[in-house]
Amino acid sequence: MTITQRDLRDAIVLDLKGDLTYSSRAVFKAAVAQFTNASCPHLIVNLEEVQFMDSSGLGLLALLSQSFKLHHTRVSLLKPQSYVREIMSLANIPTMIPIYETEGDALAASAA
Repeated sequence: MTITQRDLRDAIVLDLKGDLTYSSRAVFKAAVAQFTNASCPHLIVNLEEVQFMDSSGLGLLALLSQSFKLHHTRVSLLKPQSYVREIMSLANIPTMIPIYETEGDALAASAA
């Protein structure tokens, strides 16, 4: 998995490419740690190029949600592919982390 970070005015976007699985957990955790050190109020995780997610990936998202709630920081998911969206729905991830189809929608929701 490769992760590219983009800084926006009120958010940081992590563009994920590859599978979010047990073997990629360290890369994902390191990217999130960099975000945490940046003191930004909103993290957007772009899942557009993630084709597969296993239970470890789902667990990482659940832990991310809990951790960010404790620190009063916002996290959003962006553009998951249909298979990934279905897996996340089965694990109730959308009840923890909002999912948006466009970056603009995610940014607008954080401003509201």
